[in-house]
Amino acid sequence: MNPQASALSGRAGERVALCDVAVSAVLQDLLAEVTVSQTYRNDEAANIEAVYTFPLPQDAVLLDLAVEIGARHLKGTVVEKRQAEEEYEDALQAGDAAVMLEEAEPGLYTMNVGNLLPQEVAKITFRYAILHRWAGERLRFFLPTTIAPRYGRSRFAPHQTPEVSLTVENRFSLRVEICGALREAQFACPSHDVAFCREQDKVVISLAQERAVMDRDFILNVKAAQGARSFVLCGQDGDGIAAMAGFQPFFPGLHAPRPLNLAIVVDCSGSMSGESMAQAKQALDSILETMQPQDRVTIVAFGSTTNVFASQTLACNKVNLARARRFAQSLDADLGGTEIGAALQEAYAVLGTEASADVFLITDGEVYDWQTVVHAAKRSGHRIFTVGVGSAVSEAFVRELATCTGGACELVSPREGMAERVVRHFERMRAPRARRAVVRWPEGAQGVVPAKLGAVFEGDTVIACVQFNARALNASVVLEVETEQGEVTSLELPFAASASAQPEHSTVARLAAAERLKTLDKAAGTETALRYQLVSPWSNWLVIAERAEGEKAQDMPALRKVPQTLAAGWGGTGGVVVRRKMSVSKASRSAAAQASMAASVCRSSAKRVAEKCGISRSDLFAKLRRSHAALADIPDIPAFLRGSQTAPADIPETLRHLLALIENDPDWLAASRILDLLAEAELEDELAEVFRLADGFGLAREEVATIAVAKLLDLLADSLSEDVQDALADLQLRAQQALDALDARQSQAIEQQLEALCEHWQQQYAF
Repeated sequence: MNPQASALSGRAGERVALCDVAVSAVLQDLLAEVTVSQTYRNDEAANIEAVYTFPLPQDAVLLDLAVEIGARHLKGTVVEKRQAEEEYEDALQAGDAAVMLEEAEPGLYTMNVGNLLPQEVAKITFRYAILHRWAGERLRFFLPTTIAPRYGRSRFAPHQTPEVSLTVENRFSLRVEICGALREAQFACPSHDVAFCREQDKVVISLAQERAVMDRDFILNVKAAQGARSFVLCGQDGDGIAAMAGFQPFFPGLHAPRPLNLAIVVDCSGSMSGESMAQAKQALDSILETMQPQDRVTIVAFGSTTNVFASQTLACNKVNLARARRFAQSLDADLGGTEIGAALQEAYAVLGTEASADVFLITDGEVYDWQTVVHAAKRSGHRIFTVGVGSAVSEAFVRELATCTGGACELVSPREGMAERVVRHFERMRAPRARRAVVRWPEGAQGVVPAKLGAVFEGDTVIACVQFNARALNASVVLEVETEQGEVTSLELPFAASASAQPEHSTVARLAAAERLKTLDKAAGTETALRYQLVSPWSNWLVIAERAEGEKAQDMPALRKVPQTLAAGWGGTGGVVVRRKMSVSKASRSAAAQASMAASVCRSSAKRVAEKCGISRSDLFAKLRRSHAALADIPDIPAFLRGSQTAPADIPETLRHLLALIENDPDWLAASRILDLLAEAELEDELAEVFRLADGFGLAREEVATIAVAKLLDLLADSLSEDVQDALADLQLRAQQALDALDARQSQAIEQQLEALCEHWQQQYAF
């Protein structure tokens, strides 16, 4: 595909502003550097603002950003967040082009490409670095490509909230070069078909086909039986030196493994259907096979509710293990939404206050409000060992949940070996705990991060960083670990470094600064982010491309969100390409429409609205971006755009009655009551043509009614309470399964009729 020739489009004819993604990576010894180019093209007749929220590895540190638009090549600058938003909006108001890259949450970023003129192309290239983290002999390099649908209510701004399409296939190209000592390692790619080429000084890995669908993480497993996996990297940091140490400790104690008191928590929500549930069951089999007679165990399965194997941990004798296996074999992804916080609370209650008790969590992690779960986990007093399963795991959640509790995280894609990951976790859990772990830097060290080491496991990389005012250094750094049994092991790494004549911030200095950012408050964090040019919660990358007077955009741009390709296997879809058109995301079409309308209404009259409110234009735009609820006090905004939780006044009485019914009793959405719901709401006549088609195909009316109600409630989702949102998630899953059961002719006819009906409702009642 030539990105300059045409933009990507979905199978339903949707225009997609993102028309090409190209990735190149260099893995050398201790560091990976990755370059990503995103190309956007406007195939419409009016200027647009393309907005794309995309994932990166959690530990990725963005190093630079460049924009090529027309014949112009521009470099990005990191600017304080509020200033960046104001300058970006000012540029759009003035008719200029602008690009802003911001962090939505750890591991998720939003690219804003504003005022792209008709037929104009913008190529945006950014580069990031990430340190290698070994687990024994294994190193896992991965590149996330899509964001799977999440459970719950989005906390992102409307323009940032990811939307999933079942008909759009974003694609990417990839080239990975492995240099240095790593080129002698063994490589395996369980996620994609790839071509390996060994050259004299490197190994080159590329996709077997020119491009692959962005529906799964790209995984490259590297295995090196020998070689240096502990290291010190040094680089210039202003007038001084920055250093980063990576230790891979090995210490005694596994000859007498500790018994386990374990609560296994298994995600059985709808998103786990198919491959993810199969992975979870494999993990359960491996876990129960590994349990010893002196161990104790219980199992907590969860979705919207929890299903507990035993209200206390049971001894792992033959009878209890047989019962546990039967319980595990009966599990399926049929428990509804992902109420992971409640499930973990259930596990904490079962384990009680026993300090040696651990939690083993298996999940895809696809929830919005995961930070609340992490905060509660910190207070539990139990270590959590997580296994993230699926094609597009929410890495930040499962990794942070493990790290903050003193546990560890393993990610497993559908074609990776589950048993190996389970065994690795059991080695960690059975190993003696560290009573004391400390990194001893030479004299003159400052800005030491972390100030206190967390959990240290044998064979897992431990990273620490520091600053020195000295211009030259020849010293050693030592990791010292003392176990519960009083056994002490230490690992010493010598290093030498010197600063050059010109003060600058090296890649090592910026990586070290990114680690410090995690420990700083807003004021200190902002100052550090600006000094080292790092994206953070308080700073954005920004590029302004001023246009000549005759070339400026005449109107404010229309918002165009780039959709996510549905993750392979998500919710039991089971393949790379999904023909169905119906959205399975809880983010509604109406929310996207509202975001676009609100942005258009307010930007086009920004000065008038801001003056009438007595606030600055930047504050107005900030309110628009963050939340529709924040618009409640802004005049000149239609009431329906303010995100109220009540039904719009101008919808028909039948739909009002429908909403009232399910708000009073969400069980109306159950499969056995769906036809009664339509009859009670007096909507049967409006669906008469759909039912006629169903009868002609010999289809059950309940299945077609499920699809129809799911589509209708998708339009009204912003008017639903959280309780009904949960029931809606279950309904959407059943609707997707009903669609999957149809053949191509049936699904096309049913969906065309429902789409026509939805368009009628939207036009008549202004959704």
